[in-house]
Amino acid sequence: MAVAVITGASSGIGRATAKMLVEKGHVVYDLSRTENAQDGVRHIACDVTDRETIKAAFDTIGEREGRVDILVLCAGMGIAGAIEFTPESEMKRQFDVNVYGPIRVLQYALPIMRNQCVNGHERGRVVFISSMAGVFSIPFQSMYSASKAAINNYAFALRNELKDYKITVSCVMPGDVHTNFKRSTDLTGNDIYPKMKGAIKQMIKDEENGLTSEQVATRVMKACTKKNPKLYYTSDLLSDFECILKRIVSNSLAAKVVAKMYHC
Repeated sequence: MAVAVITGASSGIGRATAKMLVEKGHVVYDLSRTENAQDGVRHIACDVTDRETIKAAFDTIGEREGRVDILVLCAGMGIAGAIEFTPESEMKRQFDVNVYGPIRVLQYALPIMRNQCVNGHERGRVVFISSMAGVFSIPFQSMYSASKAAINNYAFALRNELKDYKITVSCVMPGDVHTNFKRSTDLTGNDIYPKMKGAIKQMIKDEENGLTSEQVATRVMKACTKKNPKLYYTSDLLSDFECILKRIVSNSLAAKVVAKMYHC
């Protein structure tokens, strides 16, 4: 039985992952701002942009459990709109939640994970929930895409940083997923960028027809529980193909394909 901590487990992929971990008999904590009760999941109020709430959460978990075996960093949000007209406050908020948020959480979780007894051949797992937008940046969702690209690279570096402590790092990069994902859209400058509405409309349509949270959670579970987990996981065969495509075609051609997908 492992102790799992998930940020943003009140909804979407995080909630589906929490349910699956509970069904496997693990102790599961949800660190999120608001509680959405789920059988077997223990909620602690936490905001990934607020260090005091993060510290309090891990102080509580440390006292109750004495260990953190699985850490899933799922909390996130998105902004959409023309980069030329994106307010600096929104740029900062995007990175504060999606990039600095996971880093803050890790800074309080890792001291517990590093110092706990080795369970079998490892001390723990860290799993980031990223996005295929970090591989192929989406037009008019550039700040969100940049935040996920940062997470992909951050996970790459962290895997080597934590290797000697037997803490494994993975990153799950879902494609389109149908969830109640929090996104704010600003259409300022639509007269200058008339293709913006169509691009955002296509993005929303793709998500509405995308995978379920449960389907993505099955990949997250592999990263959480499989022996010798990979560094990067996608969510489906289409995303697998896109990653292969990224390696074999030129960036210019890739940009043209994405432009066609989003009517740019």
